[in-house]
Amino acid sequence: MAFMVAEVYATHYRGGTFYYKRLGKAKIRVFWRLSFQLINYYPEYYCNEVGDNLIAENLLALTCIDCGTNTTILTPLKLKCTSISQEMGWSLLDGQVDYMADRKEFTMAFKTIDTCTDSSWIKLENYGAGKCWSLLTKVDTSIKNDSPQVQAGLPVYRVRHGCKRLIDLNPTDGDGDPTKCRWANDDECPEGRDSNDVNRVCGRATSLTKLYQEECKIEFITGEDDLQGWYGASVMIEDFPDKTYRKAKSTVPFQFLLDVTAPGSCVGPKIDLEECSVIAPGETWDSEVTASIQKGSDASIITEIQGSYPSGMTMSYVKGSEPRKKVVKAKLSFTPETEGTYVFSFTATDENGVQNDPKSGRLIVSADGLPFEQQVSPPVILPEQSTPVVNSEYEGTDAFWKIKFDSPVTRPKTKALIKIQDMQGDVVAKYNALDNDVVRFPDSDPTIVQYPAPSGLEGGKGYVVFVESGFGERVWTTPCGRSAKAVSDTAMYNFKIPKPPEPEVECGDSYIKVSIPKTYVNNIPASELHLHDTRCKIEDNDPMYYQIEFGYDECGTIIKRSSKSKTKFFNTIRDDPKPIFTGAPVTRAKHKIEMQIICEMRGVGVNDVFFKPVAAVNPEKYKATGEFKTYLKMYEDSSYNKDITGTASVELKETLYFSAKSTSSKDVAIESCRAMAKFGTCTENDKKYTFIENGCGVDSSVSFIPSGLDHRFSIKSFGFLQYGLTNEVFVKCKMVSCKPGASSSRCADLKRGNCSRRRRSIGNFEEESDTFMTFRM
Repeated sequence: MAFMVAEVYATHYRGGTFYYKRLGKAKIRVFWRLSFQLINYYPEYYCNEVGDNLIAENLLALTCIDCGTNTTILTPLKLKCTSISQEMGWSLLDGQVDYMADRKEFTMAFKTIDTCTDSSWIKLENYGAGKCWSLLTKVDTSIKNDSPQVQAGLPVYRVRHGCKRLIDLNPTDGDGDPTKCRWANDDECPEGRDSNDVNRVCGRATSLTKLYQEECKIEFITGEDDLQGWYGASVMIEDFPDKTYRKAKSTVPFQFLLDVTAPGSCVGPKIDLEECSVIAPGETWDSEVTASIQKGSDASIITEIQGSYPSGMTMSYVKGSEPRKKVVKAKLSFTPETEGTYVFSFTATDENGVQNDPKSGRLIVSADGLPFEQQVSPPVILPEQSTPVVNSEYEGTDAFWKIKFDSPVTRPKTKALIKIQDMQGDVVAKYNALDNDVVRFPDSDPTIVQYPAPSGLEGGKGYVVFVESGFGERVWTTPCGRSAKAVSDTAMYNFKIPKPPEPEVECGDSYIKVSIPKTYVNNIPASELHLHDTRCKIEDNDPMYYQIEFGYDECGTIIKRSSKSKTKFFNTIRDDPKPIFTGAPVTRAKHKIEMQIICEMRGVGVNDVFFKPVAAVNPEKYKATGEFKTYLKMYEDSSYNKDITGTASVELKETLYFSAKSTSSKDVAIESCRAMAKFGTCTENDKKYTFIENGCGVDSSVSFIPSGLDHRFSIKSFGFLQYGLTNEVFVKCKMVSCKPGASSSRCADLKRGNCSRRRRSIGNFEEESDTFMTFRM
């Protein structure tokens, strides 16, 4: 570990800093920036113009105080003028030298050869007159590390009494290490003039001065008891492996003066400059710094712009905007050859000598030569790594699909959609990136976006994934500290849903086996599917297929002989829609699944053998003819103008119109009506549904319509939950025919709506009859 100490003999010292760059084990390049009073009395430090080369006093030497050999590194120091302030009376002087020590850890010191004598510092209000100063740096070449540095520190900051000044040291570190600032401690203080000098220049300028360590900013406040004059301050800048700030890798000093002047307006000149730029090595950077009188100032003109900037940068006033004006402009020019971050700082004085807070800027020199935001391309969608894959047949069962990007993305701040479209451009599903509950941007893999797999895609059809521009954002912080983003472009890619596999039926010698792809029935739970006999449930023992196996004479299987050599066996796999009411055998909702299973068997086998037993007595046949006294008709609409012949095909919940009629000129009334499946399942599930009882509508949709001798009603159509081959509904009504005009007849009672009246015996002029008809769902 090394210490660098600098001591000066006279009152012309204005502050300074030392830092280093590691060149190898035990070898470093030492840099310094020192400030001295700009006065002819000290020609060693007097700059006529920027770029002058000077030689420091012989009283000063750079040494390694704990090395065994080669202890004198350099004396006198070589200096180059970097910046000058005639108004503030100082010059900034840079220099460097390479040094090889005889050990990896060592102590360096820049100091007077003889004992420190009177007036090394200018008379300080916080420490007194004739104080020594020293700069101290710790060096450790056993680790690969370059020390932090302060390029933008000014030697003197001026503030009026009663005002405050905020100073941003803006340190940089070539390794990118986090930095932190603190006041110098006792071990880092300069030595006293003698044994009686215990009040050494070390630490803060005043008791009210605040140091914000992680930001490396100093807030200088003058208290009521603080006098006008000079105040010295000593800060140490350290770099660390990480932001736990446990052990510093290196420590460098920065010392400066504060000049407290008479009270007055606290408003000094305003500084405007380009705060951050990026260029390539060898490229020339040209910019401007502007100083102007602000509102609230008690001054009218700018007298000078002062700056601390890298060696090689030049500042020259713009013609027509020189000092002694309300607005002053200076041109900055710099052509760096080496990559890195170069920091600069400027302030200005008015005719009252008042300054404002200095303003800093950074120039980032990068071999890429372009601003960082121009180097970063927007995120690109990779369809070949997305789900579904571009131009593929998607056969997966993923709950979520994904979009793959070539770089990490974040959720956008504005609406952007993913659309799933068919080949005609119709949208079948869409997802908004702003919907946190639907669209996922997982932290585990920031290069993907997930969204729910769409439902209802048809097999054998092609689709398009359309991703709107801006669905994925790439957000970053530029080297200049600005937030920037690039958004994804519009993307489209095709995929296809393969035609789903068809159900398979195996007709064995004694069994029927059915395998149904789950996707074919939209993954309806197996518990909701059954055969004619509802006790015969579908089994779910395979990840891809539902299966059921049953005998030819089981589960309500219907047997039909189609020819002498062929026999057909019918059953149906279906679900149960919601009934009209709990326990009702009928429904007005459609079945979601209706799959008819047919096994046609030919040849001799147990499944197609039929026999007719010979009865003990041959049956005798007797035949007669008759005619229904009443009949039931269905009509197309409520006008009852056109009736329907045969079995009508109707939609569920469609209103059906019926009329009871007599074959003679008699009054007709409906006593009751019930329905049943024309083709039953031959199981206990075959039930009847009564919708008119004792002349009353049991079904809530029944409505009676007055119509003279006829008896009309309407009802919303329904279908049976359980039925056989087809869903045809057989309707049977019991009717009463009466003598026309008899007000006390049963017909009159029923038509008047006296349906709750007890049924009485049929008189001479009243008779009952049944009639029926069918309709198909």
